[in-house]
Amino acid sequence: MTTFWSWLFKGSGNGAGLKRFLDRWILLHIAVGLALAFLIPIPLKDAAVTLLLPVAGIFIGLSFAWGGNAQALLQSTEIENMSSFRDGGYVEYVYTFQAAILLILVTLILWAIAGLGVFDMVWPICSNHYLYFLISFFLFFFSSLTVRECWHVVLGAQSMLLARFQIRKRSNDR
Repeated sequence: MTTFWSWLFKGSGNGAGLKRFLDRWILLHIAVGLALAFLIPIPLKDAAVTLLLPVAGIFIGLSFAWGGNAQALLQSTEIENMSSFRDGGYVEYVYTFQAAILLILVTLILWAIAGLGVFDMVWPICSNHYLYFLISFFLFFFSSLTVRECWHVVLGAQSMLLARFQIRKRSNDR
């Protein structure tokens, strides 16, 4: 059986799971990370406490709600049968959702560390501007990537719902 970590780094027939994050949209996330790191004038602690940690709660709620919907769909016969036509099979569907949840949790942890003031305390903004900028970039980069993955969780669940509908409709038409 393929484990999540072997799927993430090696894959299960459709390439490594990490490649789902490293597509052409990565350039947009890099641009968002750079722009926000450059434009946001407040310390990371203030940004985390004021805005990003509350928003992270919304991301988690949204993703887990739709993830639950996806779990139910993944257990349907139609989706199980459909997955046999995809490289990597059923594992690809299950672990893709898990990877999105992992990214959300990693981003939340990074912003929680920022909210506790760790980055501001260890690397004060005035002492090492470039290092602080790099940390800011990664936080905003991961945040941008997390928005995309939250959307993908919803989109994936909706796509499976529509696929199951079409499969049932065609099997009833026979």
